[in-house]
Amino acid sequence: MFTLNCTYTNKITAIITLCAITTACPNAHAKTQHKHSAALTGFLGLNTIPSARMDKVGTVRLGASTLDPYTHGFIGVQIASPLHINFRQTAEISNITENPKHLLPGVDLKLRLRKETPLLPEISLGLQSAIGHKRMAGEYIALSKRYNNFDFTAGLGWGRFGSAGHISNPLKKISKHFGQNRNTNSEDPNTPENWFSGDDIGIFAGFEYFLPYDGLSIKIDYGADRYKAEESRFDYTSPSPLGIGLSYTHNDWASASIGIQGKDKVMGRLSLQSIPSKWPLGINNYNKPKPFYKERGSRLNITAMKNSALNDDIVLTNIENNKQSISATLDISPHKPAPQQIGRALRHIAANSGPHIEEISITPNHTNLTGNTVKIIRSDVEKYMDNTLSSPEEIWKNAEFVTNEGKDKPLGRFLSTKGITNKQIFTITLENHISLAEKERGILYRSSAILDAHKPSKFKGFATGAALRLNIGNNLSNRTYLNKTRPDNLTKSLAHKRITLDKAYIGYTHSFSPDLHVMASAGYLEERYAGIGGEVLYRPPSSRLALGAEIWSIKPRQADTLLNMGLGIGQNNITGHINGWYDMPHHDLTLHARAGKFTAGDVGLSLGLEKIFKNGTKITGSTSISNYSDTDVYGGATHAYHNINITLPLGNVPYIPIGSKIKTKISPFDRVTGQSINPPNKLFDMTEVFTLDHMANHWTNILD
Repeated sequence: MFTLNCTYTNKITAIITLCAITTACPNAHAKTQHKHSAALTGFLGLNTIPSARMDKVGTVRLGASTLDPYTHGFIGVQIASPLHINFRQTAEISNITENPKHLLPGVDLKLRLRKETPLLPEISLGLQSAIGHKRMAGEYIALSKRYNNFDFTAGLGWGRFGSAGHISNPLKKISKHFGQNRNTNSEDPNTPENWFSGDDIGIFAGFEYFLPYDGLSIKIDYGADRYKAEESRFDYTSPSPLGIGLSYTHNDWASASIGIQGKDKVMGRLSLQSIPSKWPLGINNYNKPKPFYKERGSRLNITAMKNSALNDDIVLTNIENNKQSISATLDISPHKPAPQQIGRALRHIAANSGPHIEEISITPNHTNLTGNTVKIIRSDVEKYMDNTLSSPEEIWKNAEFVTNEGKDKPLGRFLSTKGITNKQIFTITLENHISLAEKERGILYRSSAILDAHKPSKFKGFATGAALRLNIGNNLSNRTYLNKTRPDNLTKSLAHKRITLDKAYIGYTHSFSPDLHVMASAGYLEERYAGIGGEVLYRPPSSRLALGAEIWSIKPRQADTLLNMGLGIGQNNITGHINGWYDMPHHDLTLHARAGKFTAGDVGLSLGLEKIFKNGTKITGSTSISNYSDTDVYGGATHAYHNINITLPLGNVPYIPIGSKIKTKISPFDRVTGQSINPPNKLFDMTEVFTLDHMANHWTNILD
């Protein structure tokens, strides 16, 4: 079954001998680091076959590779410890200087089933083109085990990974469904009913040897892909299944490989990867604080407390004292860690609280939304600042998070907000929308800059906001594929104008308690829709579970009017969803599930995963399934819509407004079904700074 010619056998024998010699001589060089790198299509692996290995959580990889007759471009995210998502664009092209003959995009998934132990291998299950073109679709189960500087991999492959047909598909014993024929030449997208199907499957194997030079390794693999679809579709001779390659990873952020498949086909790969928490950009931080006092002041001075805090961009209101305790409401910015803001407030309160105050209570407030009160022992803060007997952990141990018990503040519902959050806030968003493939056009993009202004009203809880969008560039004008359901091609029309009104609205927010919040908005809610609506959110700050509901009455906006301000003719559309969020323990991930009515009147559900890093970088991936079908990237029909968003804050860039960010969205253009509106504000995002999880993650910044 596995027959190798004499030449390759001698080559492999020589390489293994060299590896064994260097393994036996560990003192020849400094200890090497085992830096796993990607295979051709983006997942960690050998040359053409995947391994069971996973990246570090949060790793984002961007790369390109080539092996006749394909080139691959990919963007992958290790969204959780056991889950990797890869967006891939494959082009049929024998010479990288030529135009592609065919595009074969796909969304790939890899799920780790178990970690490696001293006795047992690591095991992962993967799906290439889990959703995507059938020609590149394939599933696999891979096992990887390390021995000294060797990392061995073996596995079973279906579809693309098993066309050699070494053995009968064992899943046929479970159901005849798995034995059905797979038409790899079909132009229809791959769907779950095709997963793990086929009469026969293949066996693949190989190993990677990490040379005694940091980041350098040799990869040898024997695949089970026999290129049957290519041989039947065009004049193509499949190469030998044996591949030999040399891979190098530099400082964990850049990786490249070159190798030979068979006797005459050269393969190469170049990729860049990093973990967002290590990116130089991040959330906004305060300047270095003034030295902390050595001795307590002689008297309580609330006026000095408020003024000194205001000079440090800290707004304190509702200050009350009772012999040995003092309480205050703190206006929280969503663009800085809440514990750091609480810590800055603690400095000013403690410095002006006189000799007898021992307990400081701070209630965070953000746009009229309220969180739990945090009670902190003053002496813990003083000991920590004296660098002797305390630490952030000790402050956390003695801190208390308590509910406000619904106590009404002196400010009434419609009183002026002057002195609380009266300043106008500007932010800039650099937005990039990318679609990996639409018919024969290839990668599409649209880049915009959005200038957003938000200002509280003189009435408590109300605020107004507006944003202008500057279209920087796009390649939509020459696209060959038009959405059949939306013949006017709305995105292309919107992108054609240099400046449009992105949003203009009035909103209201209110917290009935730290657990229950409401919000309403009306006006131009987003680039595509105007309307009115709101949401309610039940989110106990100490709970991993949150529940909510939203409803909106919307009208489509017209792209051929001044600043995109005209409204469509006809009845309003009603859209709304029931929402649920769950903060998954051990993975630092939030699962978001929603069900309801989408903007086109279709009904369905959505599932999403979100990860927020300490530096504020956010990665979100989601899938929506609708009861209506819509055109897909091949011109066919689909009920599913997928996207991934990466948001990078620009907090430490000089002269950039606080809260500014770069947002990249990867999804098809002009989808109609499975769509939701993107309102100016979302309660779940606005209340994130109140949660116990956020407090715990950033508590070490308490007195920075």
